[in-house]
Amino acid sequence: MKKFRLIRSGPASASYNMAVDEKIFFRYLKDGIPVFRIYSWQVPSFTYGVSQKPEREINMPQCAKDGINIAKRMTGGGMLFHYNEITYSLVCSKDDIGEGKDVFVSYRKICAFLIFFYQSLGLKPSFACEVDNFIDNSAAHPLCSASHEKYDIVINGKKIGGNAQKRNRQAVFQHGSIPISLDWELMRRYVRYLPEGVSSSVTALAQELKDLPSKEILEQKLIDAVRHTFNASFTEEKEPLFL
Repeated sequence: MKKFRLIRSGPASASYNMAVDEKIFFRYLKDGIPVFRIYSWQVPSFTYGVSQKPEREINMPQCAKDGINIAKRMTGGGMLFHYNEITYSLVCSKDDIGEGKDVFVSYRKICAFLIFFYQSLGLKPSFACEVDNFIDNSAAHPLCSASHEKYDIVINGKKIGGNAQKRNRQAVFQHGSIPISLDWELMRRYVRYLPEGVSSSVTALAQELKDLPSKEILEQKLIDAVRHTFNASFTEEKEPLFL
């Protein structure tokens, strides 16, 4: 079995969460021990991709007035609104997840644990590129929830969650969110533009499950999915010691 570190973080600010993600990425470059982290948010928050300009997409003054956190990610991708969700980060090498040295690690390979997680809940997930009408419905958008990309995960034809990556020769870093519920009215208060009908093409666990497990159970199922998919053996560490 491959040894992974496991970090379960408490609720924190957006800037803190993004700082910890950077720390686990750079520490991996030094010690080569893969890390899986589960974390959450003290208040509703936005994170934005490394090349984005948030003032173009969100109402910054309104966010400041309402105490909404905004932080830059070290990854690319679109704007993400974090509210009632499970958030994770994973840093590893190709070898850690069973890929050869000369193979480009695909989203399909690294997201296999997410597919297993949704299946463990009795759902039928697939990648967007496997859906018949993917080409017709695919579209880029500055807001991740409104964007439809090749390796987005869909359930019943609707996108669920979002993921973003940073890579170098040594490591693949990925973080992402699994929405428990979505509050479109709250999001519209801060996002400058949301396409009409976006809520009909995006889903969350609360919409797909008749009996929604507690957040603690969902988090454990996600950890178990990483263990199963990558044959991982976890050593848990407390975040204060890590920081």
